[in-house]
Amino acid sequence: MSSCYSDYLSVHYEVHWNAQWNTDHSKITYIASKTAYLEAKGIAKFPDGGIPKYLMQDVSLYVFDPCNHKLDIIVDFNDLTRWIGPSRSKWKAELLFTDSLIYYEVLPASGWELFLNNAKTEADSTSIAAVRDKYSKSYVINIETDQIRQVDSTDVPAISKDANKIELTTLTRLLSVIQLEQWGLVVQDIYPKPDEEYIEETIYLYNNSVTTRFAVIEQIISKLNKEEIEDLLNKMDEHQNSLEGLEKSEYEIYSKETYEKIKSLL
Repeated sequence: MSSCYSDYLSVHYEVHWNAQWNTDHSKITYIASKTAYLEAKGIAKFPDGGIPKYLMQDVSLYVFDPCNHKLDIIVDFNDLTRWIGPSRSKWKAELLFTDSLIYYEVLPASGWELFLNNAKTEADSTSIAAVRDKYSKSYVINIETDQIRQVDSTDVPAISKDANKIELTTLTRLLSVIQLEQWGLVVQDIYPKPDEEYIEETIYLYNNSVTTRFAVIEQIISKLNKEEIEDLLNKMDEHQNSLEGLEKSEYEIYSKETYEKIKSLL
């Protein structure tokens, strides 16, 4: 069955809506999805493009310190992810962040009936019902002690969520300094293969995943010496010069950011 899937790893992360600053606006809490997968290929792509082989589907609550560029996973929701998937469009969440406490409530955006009605076995129905019961409640976690407890509406402090809301575009910009390793998206841990293969698929753009190419630059190419990095840039120049017409134009356009990131390592 391995031949039904691409040998090129795709990694991705996606920040969800409703992120919140803490009281003094020194830290941010938010929910994000991480995925890693191999695309379907050949006959497995039909009739609708095929279902990827997922190697990671993770949805977790994070705290980010933008001054120190520090990112921490606080708690994962992967028992819920198992049933509704990692796409942020399928999630609904409410967050509130005080000095050391994060109040949170997460649930499927579509409600629970869809998943209960589509359960294939009695065991699935029982499992979904248990997850529904768990996530029908609100919780608070102390990020200093990692203790989690259930709360009701009377326990939640009267803090304006609008006042502490951070726009998704702003948060995405702040997170752009975080390397993919800090997200836990380490290519050799997720899908081990020789460094040379990862490097080749990156410089020649065999792998269409821009995020994976950036991960390879951060985690593998950055460890090479100056001469080795210069050699990779020369190979990219030679490859571009060997192409003609549309192929050459496309490689020049789509390799530019990869080329500049590798060049910045010198």
